[in-house]
Amino acid sequence: MAKYKIVHYINQFFAGIGGEEKADYTPELREGVVGPGIGLKAALGEDYEIVSTIICGDNYFGENLDAATDTIIEMVKKCEPDVFVAGPAFNAGRYGVACGTICKAVEERLGIPARKSLGRRKKDTSREESA
Repeated sequence: MAKYKIVHYINQFFAGIGGEEKADYTPELREGVVGPGIGLKAALGEDYEIVSTIICGDNYFGENLDAATDTIIEMVKKCEPDVFVAGPAFNAGRYGVACGTICKAVEERLGIPARKSLGRRKKDTSREESA
């Protein structure tokens, strides 16, 4: 039995829903592993279980930042995970912003550790303080 429960966040592309034509996809909660979560699960081993995957379209998140964040936070809360993981976003702009934004919100609002995979060249600005 897994010791740690994970909720994984991915965009519509990695969920196999579609590309730009589906970027307006509203947040959805699915039980279990979807898309790149298969590789994540294998890499983490048997102590971790991806209990749910949250999917959201890049455009939807970007155009509805507050509402999308609030909806996703409620989905995460419902799953009661030990850890939240977002990505892989590689060097994607909108998807990277979504991953950083939702990870920051999960940590701040729910107190759940959150990690994101952004790629080597993507600058992580989610932890920078504004002046």
